[in-house]
Amino acid sequence: MQSLFLSDIQKLNKLYNRFQFSFIFLYGRYDTGKTSLIREFCADKKTVFFSARETVPERQLTAFWHETVHCLNPQKIPEPFTDWEQAFSHISAASQAQRLVLVLDEFQYLVQYCPDFFDTFRAAVEGTLPAGKVFLIVTTSSVSYAGQVMQEPLASPFHLITARAFLSSAPFYACQPWLSHYTPREQLLLYGVTGGFLTYLKQIHSQRTAQENIFSLFFRSDSPLLAHPLAHLHRELREISTYNLLLETISNGCTRLAEIAGEADIGTNKCAKYLSVLLSLGILRKETPAVGEVQKKARYVFTDHLLRFWYRFVYPNISSILFGRGQMVYELEVRPALNEYLLPVFEQVCAEYLERLAASGQTPFAYRHTGSWWNGGTKREPFFRIPLVAADDTHTVLGICHCSDAPAGIQLLDGLQNPAEPFGTSERYYCIFSTSGFSAELRQAAKQERQVWLIDLDDMNIS
Repeated sequence: MQSLFLSDIQKLNKLYNRFQFSFIFLYGRYDTGKTSLIREFCADKKTVFFSARETVPERQLTAFWHETVHCLNPQKIPEPFTDWEQAFSHISAASQAQRLVLVLDEFQYLVQYCPDFFDTFRAAVEGTLPAGKVFLIVTTSSVSYAGQVMQEPLASPFHLITARAFLSSAPFYACQPWLSHYTPREQLLLYGVTGGFLTYLKQIHSQRTAQENIFSLFFRSDSPLLAHPLAHLHRELREISTYNLLLETISNGCTRLAEIAGEADIGTNKCAKYLSVLLSLGILRKETPAVGEVQKKARYVFTDHLLRFWYRFVYPNISSILFGRGQMVYELEVRPALNEYLLPVFEQVCAEYLERLAASGQTPFAYRHTGSWWNGGTKREPFFRIPLVAADDTHTVLGICHCSDAPAGIQLLDGLQNPAEPFGTSERYYCIFSTSGFSAELRQAAKQERQVWLIDLDDMNIS
């Protein structure tokens, strides 16, 4: 099976092969597979891997010394380090004869629990470590800490970073090999509920059906993801009760600032500050129309489909699940709403597909995905949204996604062809994606118009 991290490893190897000091900063929540990426990259390399922990400074330093001895296997075991300056000097000396990877995993704990560590680390990065052939990798699963570090890089050793990367969920096409036992629609569903995170993809059992996997992951009293998402937020956030309320509100369909604030009974200015924090953590994104008015129509939507599923179906029902009523919850509340849940997942995957299609030169004109467009949503004007808009100066692709048990019908094409504004006189192409095929009438219409594309899940494979 091809690695989820192939392109990342290729980039790291390019830096590693320069044979000079490099400082790599990797950050992203704990379930993005940072450790798996590092393990794959370091498989054939001399490596000192140290994952920091929440403990007193003396134990932290002793633990690092132990890992150094284990990883380097010296003929003469050095005396335990008395301070971090001695520790970094030892690493630098060990790298004189060979290229050496030093991984400081969960770096924030070293800074938090060792008062003198940060200044010593800065001195090492500026002098001690570059004297050898060290390839330094620093990681953190605290996205908020990473944000603090990157806001003021000149005041820290992080201004010397060679490369940095924010690790998030993997795209659908990269996860498909892990889900090959399932139909395309089931793959889409399992991708959504696991968020595209390697840690959770590994918990899917190929011997179980897709529905059985979802139930097992979330709706038993001992399910691994029953409380796990909340643990991640506790690491990052204070006032967790307020954030829980906001995320549950958004998961139930409120997307505009005014309606989120109204539903949560929080002032709009205060609500905007909370939402800004969730944006900075990559939990939400602020979606604005690709064309036309922007700020007045901004929507707050989940980036993380696992958390959207969790706050929509699991969080409100934790008491019932713990009491053994998870099967009832699943049958009455989850199963009937899966198509509704799946639609934003499908839209994201279709957007990725359009981007990859253009990148591979398989489109009639060059474009880039620019987002979506919507209008209405008031008492006078019903809400209408086109989820996929891609364009250049003279052409536009308008795309819509159909997620239902029934085939997509001709009304979807009619809806796309109706809006004249704000797309002007550009030549238009219409793209209809469906999880369940197309009606005979829609297929006939597509045959008669070359600028209509019909794409189902089986078609969405680009080599």
